[in-house]
Amino acid sequence: MNKGPLRIHVLLSVAALLSTLPVGLKALEPGEQEYVKRGEPQRAGNYWEERATCDAPAREGGKLIVRAGLGSISVKPGASGRVGCQIRLRAYTKNEAEARRYFANYDLSLRPHEAGLYLRGDFREEQHGARSFGADFNLTVPLKYSLDLETKGGGIEVGDLEGELKATTAGGDIRAGNLRGPVRVETAGGSIRLGNIASPVEARTAGGSIRVGEVRGPAALETSGGEIVAGMVNGALQAQTAGGDLVLRGASGTIEAQTAGGQISIGESGGNIVAQTAGGSIRLQGARCEVEVKTAGGSIDLLQVRKAVHAATAAGSILAQVDADLKTFAASELKTSGGDIQVFLPANLPITIDAAIDMAAGHKIMSDFPLNIQGDRVTLFDGQIFGAGKLRGEGKLNGGGEVLRVRTMAGNIEIRKLDPQTLEQLRSRQQSFWKRWQEREEGRGAKSPE
Repeated sequence: MNKGPLRIHVLLSVAALLSTLPVGLKALEPGEQEYVKRGEPQRAGNYWEERATCDAPAREGGKLIVRAGLGSISVKPGASGRVGCQIRLRAYTKNEAEARRYFANYDLSLRPHEAGLYLRGDFREEQHGARSFGADFNLTVPLKYSLDLETKGGGIEVGDLEGELKATTAGGDIRAGNLRGPVRVETAGGSIRLGNIASPVEARTAGGSIRVGEVRGPAALETSGGEIVAGMVNGALQAQTAGGDLVLRGASGTIEAQTAGGQISIGESGGNIVAQTAGGSIRLQGARCEVEVKTAGGSIDLLQVRKAVHAATAAGSILAQVDADLKTFAASELKTSGGDIQVFLPANLPITIDAAIDMAAGHKIMSDFPLNIQGDRVTLFDGQIFGAGKLRGEGKLNGGGEVLRVRTMAGNIEIRKLDPQTLEQLRSRQQSFWKRWQEREEGRGAKSPE
């Protein structure tokens, strides 16, 4: 009997079926199915160890999902079209029988998933003494591959990849290199360090520092305790810490920066800036839009301000360099409860000055522009205006314009013309600050673990 036509029909049907399977199941050649191979437990000093390997075909653009009950996870780019892993399991006991029970109860599986592949490592049932167990997952994926990583206890480290990254750990540091896809990482206790990201970033930690390179998209960075450092962000930037410094190189969009105790340094911004600290200085450079800054105790330096600015400190000096014209400048206020205020203005800027010292004893108002200065028991000495009580200076410069309100409880006020020499000094000081910052960050990077 001739079975040729029937055989051809069956083969065609199988081929048609394979063409409809999900990405993770499609086009698996004989002998290329995903697998997990576990070794025999071996004694390693005061504990027992079991090593396992896994391998599976993987298409570019897929995703690896990892769910680890505990343990560290490390992912690096590897061979194209493959996902591989080297897994090390540890049972911290000298008793072989007890160690084998740990390993036997630990499920380690790799299976296809509609997005790509799913790797699980956890106890099948609640394990008494699970804290005496450890695991390390060392994985390789194609360069263009996305990751969804989760561990209930351990660090996460990811190399340079072109996919997206989602990583969560209940306790441990998160490290990642340069990534092209969106990034969302969170740790319940540990620091976060990311390279340059070509997409939006969200990074949160319940306790630790956050450092990220340049970001091509918006960024939201939050920690309950630690400093936040970020490179240039192409989008809006939110940075919040319950205790630590904020050093933000700049953003093309709005910047919201808040710390319960630390300094704030911000570079150029294309959007509005709102910055607040409960205790520390604020330094800002190159704000193209409105600025609102406040500190409960520290100095404020504002350079190249182009629009409205509202700055207040409970105890510290204020320096403001206005780089605006009649069309851009808007009503502004500089206020300190105890400190000096220096304002540098373009010589041709139409603006109205309203300056006052509430307790002027021993303090003075100095201006390169003509101001009408009045106050209690005002005296003229060596070309300077002094007052014993409240001292006030008003004037419409270049015909007048929007009002700049300047207030200090007890300090000097200076209104100066911005000449080329002063401008160069201010720029040089700011450039020195960012240069020192860059050198510090490069030094930190050199010391970071691979």
